[in-house]
Amino acid sequence: MAGRSRRLAPTVSVVMPVRDAVPYLEPAIRSILDQTLAELELIVVDDGSRDGSSAVIAHHARRDRRIRVLRQEARGTVAALQAGLAQARADLVARMDADDLALPRRLERQVAAMRENPRAAVIGSACELIDRQGVHLREQRYPTEPEAVRRTLEMGNCIAHPTVLMRKQAVLAAGGYRAPFVLCEDYDLWLRLSERHELLNLDEVLLRYRVHRGQSTWKSHEQRILSELAALACARTRRAGRVAPVLPEGAVDRAFLATVGLSGSDLARAVAGRALGAAEDGMRLKMTASALRAFALAATEPGLPLRWRAGVLRRFAGLMLGRQ
Repeated sequence: MAGRSRRLAPTVSVVMPVRDAVPYLEPAIRSILDQTLAELELIVVDDGSRDGSSAVIAHHARRDRRIRVLRQEARGTVAALQAGLAQARADLVARMDADDLALPRRLERQVAAMRENPRAAVIGSACELIDRQGVHLREQRYPTEPEAVRRTLEMGNCIAHPTVLMRKQAVLAAGGYRAPFVLCEDYDLWLRLSERHELLNLDEVLLRYRVHRGQSTWKSHEQRILSELAALACARTRRAGRVAPVLPEGAVDRAFLATVGLSGSDLARAVAGRALGAAEDGMRLKMTASALRAFALAATEPGLPLRWRAGVLRRFAGLMLGRQ
């Protein structure tokens, strides 16, 4: 009976991009295979791993027919997500990162919520932040109601990408993930989806999100912030009824932001403010080196008015004194 059930179309397709994730990969895979909702497929997209991740994936694929493996040259997260999304057989697609841990009832709870909310295209959840050893750092909660989510998205991302369950057709109709929004492809997608659908979060911890210095988010503050600002600027352009700007072939940058009306002191203040927020969050999570890089970005941002620069220095000095 189990063998026959696995040949049926799954209820959920879980897409997991992998690049050199050996320290965390096995428990991440197991946390999906051990879900209380067993009617799933796990699509593992091996994005050019060189550290032995491929062997770990192959080992689990031999033991569980629900795993499907896609291999590609190292093309990045967006290409891996697009490949996995294209191969998903289920109408509902869950995201999963190779260094996180899904709690056992995650998919069961999110599928039930999707059935209760037919207008929702994306359902995320609260998550527990853990360090590289799995030690609890804090819980992260987000707005839950669709209107609150929509309002908050107009300022910043409030849906944790690795927690989401999405309707595949809604994502494809919106254009899927877009590569120029490096480190921010999820936020850009949420903004586009929010113009047509409801998005919500469950106020329940369904994922243990691992924080460690190997994550791109903690290494490339400037690119992430520029991508966030570009995603917001594009969304405001669309909502004002103006023609959407042509995206660059590479990552969005300062030159692109100038074409959508954000340059000079406005851009400097926006970058410095977000960088300082990243520095404060990094300090709270004991990511000291990353926090210092973010602070350096805020303090040296070109074009920042002197009074803003002084304010950045005062806030960070206060944060450092508070930790002593």
